[in-house]
Amino acid sequence: MGMILRESWEADLLQRANSHGSLELAHPSKGTIQHFCGGVLIDKEWLLTAAHCVVNPQFVLPHPNYWRARIGEHNLKEKDAGEKKIEVQAVYSYPFYSGYHNDIALMKLSEPVPESSNIKPICLPLETDNFANKWCSASGWGKVDFASKASEDLRAVGIQVFDNSKCSAYTTRFRIPIQAWHLCAGTLIGGKGTCQGDSGGPLACHTADRGWVLAGLTSFGSGCAKRGYPDVYTRVSHFLSWIKQMRDSS
Repeated sequence: MGMILRESWEADLLQRANSHGSLELAHPSKGTIQHFCGGVLIDKEWLLTAAHCVVNPQFVLPHPNYWRARIGEHNLKEKDAGEKKIEVQAVYSYPFYSGYHNDIALMKLSEPVPESSNIKPICLPLETDNFANKWCSASGWGKVDFASKASEDLRAVGIQVFDNSKCSAYTTRFRIPIQAWHLCAGTLIGGKGTCQGDSGGPLACHTADRGWVLAGLTSFGSGCAKRGYPDVYTRVSHFLSWIKQMRDSS
């Protein structure tokens, strides 16, 4: 899923979007896909992404040898200063992931990523964070519109976090119930949001005391920022216990 519109203030964010990762898929029968999904670095060895990126009906993807994480990446076609390409050691999708629900996965990297001006993990949210009515930023290398190719450059878009009731159209039209593990964000008038290719990338919200905090992971939408359909993200605060359990046990 890709950025439909970029605001002027997001140029500053992109300079600091140094927790963002591009996931490269090297499939033994399908070949290499340079950018398959987005991800976000949460510490030196762990990256979060969407479960639908690694549990996919078209491929058998949970094998870590299929994946490379490109951290500190901005342009997919050029070698960026400070960019790191790292093997993936293990892949864990949430055990109750199904379709549009519980869409979260963890990747453990084969080696710690050294922090630099280009690379720094993002803060996880608190369990009490809901970010309602905040303006936040989604970023990724997805399409700019449904008919276009994926973007070569990392893009960002400023969007508002809504109460989940604002995404009720997914229930009435597509029979997808919006639950506590979902986060509704975007615009009701359309034209701003995520698109194909942005899956697994971060929705980041700025806080006064913690800086940029990871609110969500791009999960699904109606297409590309259609009117009346904000996008739906995985609410990261809902999964903090599982994230801690996996990091502590691996």
